[in-house]
Amino acid sequence: MATLTPSMTPRGHVPWLFAAICLGVIAVVSLYPLDSWQDNTEPLFDFLFYPLPYYTRRFDTIVNVLAYFPYGFALALIPRQRWLGLLFAIIVASATSLTVELIQQFLPSRISSNLDLLCNSLGGTLGALFALNPLSRYIGQRLHRWRHRHFHPSRVTDYALLLMTLWFLTQLDPSVPFFGVVVIPKGLPQPFISPLDNPALFLFLIEAGSAMLNLVGTLLLVSLCAKRLQSKSRLVLGFLCLATVIKLAIAGAFLREFAFFEWINPRVLLGLLAGLLLLLWWLRLPYTARAGLGVITLGGMLYLAAQWPLQPDRSPSFSHLRWSHGHLTNLSLLAEVASHVWPWLALTLCLIGFIRQSLFASRYEG
Repeated sequence: MATLTPSMTPRGHVPWLFAAICLGVIAVVSLYPLDSWQDNTEPLFDFLFYPLPYYTRRFDTIVNVLAYFPYGFALALIPRQRWLGLLFAIIVASATSLTVELIQQFLPSRISSNLDLLCNSLGGTLGALFALNPLSRYIGQRLHRWRHRHFHPSRVTDYALLLMTLWFLTQLDPSVPFFGVVVIPKGLPQPFISPLDNPALFLFLIEAGSAMLNLVGTLLLVSLCAKRLQSKSRLVLGFLCLATVIKLAIAGAFLREFAFFEWINPRVLLGLLAGLLLLLWWLRLPYTARAGLGVITLGGMLYLAAQWPLQPDRSPSFSHLRWSHGHLTNLSLLAEVASHVWPWLALTLCLIGFIRQSLFASRYEG
């Protein structure tokens, strides 16, 4: 199979993309949903000169610092000069936080805070300092060489690796099924029209089938990153084990003991087992075939999800959660938005990989 050379991978686009992902996460957590706009009639910049809040929670302060840490880290890597990277990260991270706080003044569910601005700017600065640390630079160079030694040397691989990082955001809600796309609402049964005589079978096919296709499509995209045929299975297995460990950790941290297994059910489990059986066969196929199957499976998953007749609970109860902080609402919201966006990005990336590899192989053979 023809492969792309490392020299064909453009430099500098990964920090931009990572910073864009961080900015999207910040926007979702800080502003979403963008509704019920209203003018509070106060001067726009007055909140900057308010006394610092008398009562603050340490948890909130730490979260506000950590939220901008990866953003500052990515911004600092964009310029080539180290001093310019630090200055660029501090200015952009602070400007982003200021913009968010200004927008929050028009959202009745949000409160603009000068303390949040200080914490966010501090987090961006710390992330930039960490990125420019000589040890971080050394680790980054080693990881760059390791990436080109073990992963497929193309731009699609860089995008896929970033997309895999984004995929873990879809698992932040501990009550959402593992690789699940649809969720059965709690409470009273909802009326719906079933195209099958057996409505329970109809729901089962959609829930299990969408989980199967989601698993297969996600892991096919993971397999496209492998440089050698022998490493595909190890890479897919490693990703699946890491995803399982993270889901277990999230469930253990957030869910009470009686609700620990809310992230899995027999219908999803059967779908995942069927997906693993398909993968045992499809992982042996060449790059182009796996990319094409990734497009088909992810497209099929989106189609099945659109057929789900039940409406999700918009006001979930936190009785099954250990914590009562508002940040849990933000985590669930972030997981929901990521779950809607991620399949379309993954499908697009599989399609790009299919087209690029097909064209490159045809030129190579010609």
